Amino acid sequence: MPEYAHGGDVYSFSARFGGAPVDLSANINPYGVPPRVKQAMHDAVDACTQYPDPFCRAARQTIGAAEGVDPDRIYCGSGAADVLDRLAVVLRPKTALLLAPTFAEYERTLAGADLRFHTLRAEEEFAVTERMLDDITPELDAVYLCNPNNPTGRTIAPALLREIAARCAGVGARLVVDECFLDFVQGGETLAPYLDEFPSLVLLRAYTKMYAVPGVRFGWCMTADKALIEGLYRVGQPWNVSVIAQACAVACAQERGFARESAVRIADERAYLSAQLSARGLWVCPGKANFLLFRAQDADLQEKLAQRGILIRDCANYRGLTRGYYRTAVKTRKESNALLAALDAIQKEES
Repeated sequence: MPEYAHGGDVYSFSARFGGAPVDLSANINPYGVPPRVKQAMHDAVDACTQYPDPFCRAARQTIGAAEGVDPDRIYCGSGAADVLDRLAVVLRPKTALLLAPTFAEYERTLAGADLRFHTLRAEEEFAVTERMLDDITPELDAVYLCNPNNPTGRTIAPALLREIAARCAGVGARLVVDECFLDFVQGGETLAPYLDEFPSLVLLRAYTKMYAVPGVRFGWCMTADKALIEGLYRVGQPWNVSVIAQACAVACAQERGFARESAVRIADERAYLSAQLSARGLWVCPGKANFLLFRAQDADLQEKLAQRGILIRDCANYRGLTRGYYRTAVKTRKESNALLAALDAIQKEES
């Protein structure tokens, strides 16, 4: 079987250790699925006797209303990864620029392209700075960004992000910005209001993380390029979003209060966990999402934690990172304390 390169592999953990771990390897809202979202999915079961709407009309209408975007500028897929795959097929960039480190799926979907990398620096705490503007050159067909970035959690300053969009437009490069974790950033600014100004801009979003529904698979993109939207429909099966996933999306789009409340609670838990990790001598990246990148001297920390029932993400396979970098989800105080207790137990045992 191929190697799985992401977090959330509780199945391999259970096969190896038995039982379920405290899963801090996948960045899912610990406060669970909102009751109305759960009920909407239950209610949709009876409609599974029909094919799903191939155009996700109800979902696009509701998302459009929530985001202030024309529904015709929205394309829905079976998770953000499905949309990324389709974008790669339609855009077919010959040369693309990616961050390093960043989400590995961009590189996977662009296999065959000439990939260039803007390397984020540890001494700059992995921030995207104005240095990136120098790497956006006329040879590029596409630039992929993640805001907030995964696994660093760093956000791009809004003014710089707009400058990047303008630079991409100036050199004729498509700009794809993954905003899938933006709901967790208090006061986070989407580029959605700038779709008209930058017709080549594509924004990627998903309800997976905020509404704790990774098993449902629903994501979408937004762009003013209607030809691109039409192309996305043509390059795959027409029924890629299930009846239940579409019902889930409609309900999630109406739960903005839940998202705002979750972002506040996660910010408090992130501050607590960051301070506690730092107090244990670990370097912690100042991210603003629902996860934290940290560095430890111990290159085997993931395995040692797994043996204690804690699953974190080893980030050594991220381009631009090395052994000793790890990512942990920010969850409840109970789960954070379980991680901290396990770290203390490891330190005590080894001292």
